Amino acid sequence: MFSKTARPVAWPLFIYYFFFCALIGVMMPYISVYYKSIGLSASEIGWLMSTFTLSGILIPYFWGWLTTKIGLPKRVLQLATLGCFVALVPFNWNKDFQTLFILTCGMALFYSAMLPMTDALAVRSIRTLDVPYTRIRVGGSMGYVFAVAIAGFLIGQFGAAVVIPAMCTCLLLAVITTFFVHEQAYEKTTAKESVSFFSVLLTPESLLFFGLAFLAFMSHAPFNVFFAVHLENHGYSGSNIGLIMALGVIIEIILFMFFGNMIYRFHIFHLVSLSFLCGILRWALVGWFADVLWVLLFTQLLHCITFALFHMVSIEQIRRLFPERIAGQGQAMYSAFAIGLGGGLGMVITGYIWEWLGGSWAFTAASLVSASALLVLFLSQRR
Repeated sequence: MFSKTARPVAWPLFIYYFFFCALIGVMMPYISVYYKSIGLSASEIGWLMSTFTLSGILIPYFWGWLTTKIGLPKRVLQLATLGCFVALVPFNWNKDFQTLFILTCGMALFYSAMLPMTDALAVRSIRTLDVPYTRIRVGGSMGYVFAVAIAGFLIGQFGAAVVIPAMCTCLLLAVITTFFVHEQAYEKTTAKESVSFFSVLLTPESLLFFGLAFLAFMSHAPFNVFFAVHLENHGYSGSNIGLIMALGVIIEIILFMFFGNMIYRFHIFHLVSLSFLCGILRWALVGWFADVLWVLLFTQLLHCITFALFHMVSIEQIRRLFPERIAGQGQAMYSAFAIGLGGGLGMVITGYIWEWLGGSWAFTAASLVSASALLVLFLSQRR
């Protein structure tokens, strides 16, 4: 999988992605089940879950700035991972909403830094190695699928009480893994020699990229929030829904594993256009033909293009647009503006559309967002 010279650098990053995304695989699907089991109301659960999205809007800027300031991305990643673990441990003994909300805010402070800092460190660490970023990132997809399956089995056997210990285990293993990650400190530069982050951010190409990324994650909001509910409304059982959702991640793994260098063979305009074209088709089909199984399976195959391919292109764009020393801030901006604000705003809008017009129109709106992004892309090229 990795060459002999790349293994000492690549494997620790691969394993870290595995355990971090395993944390997500336990937390996102199942922590609401745990909250419900300890008597929290739906509105209280909503407040707790929204904290992670809201923290992703502003907090990553601080971590990006800190990484740039001290020039030691590995140390910042260790601090964020350890802080997240320390904040999570008291969840085992606290069950009232007010305390959990404070603990969640503390955890979100560190959690929001982990993925953008890992992406920035991975891209920097492999820049001199013949290893595509996606071959390392696939460790996260594997960890997510593994955790979803194992956590579901454990909950069935022992109840929802296993959720928090399982999350703690994933984070503890991630903390241990950070000690094996190779540190590559940034070179010292003077203030006059260093490039301003905002001068790069405000270039037309950067603004276009972040605008398209914002729309891309906004279009995925109905899928991230209501896909399982939409399928349940069309008569699918819980086990079938799980298998259908797993299919998309498996295809994502295949893309990350074997087609990581593909993005260098095509023009970025064509790759992004393909991503939004597939988004238009995917969300329209999910909205109006979810009761047809083969159509639904086809839409899950498109996941590797609408999400995985776009994410691959985004990481490469950040590497290309932002100089090495401010790459962490560029990655933080991507996480905050696109994933945090774009995804969060999309979730809020989706909720209202779902209540007013129903699930089919919520996914139709996602299709229209993809169409709007494609239009913006074409107009930018003409200009």
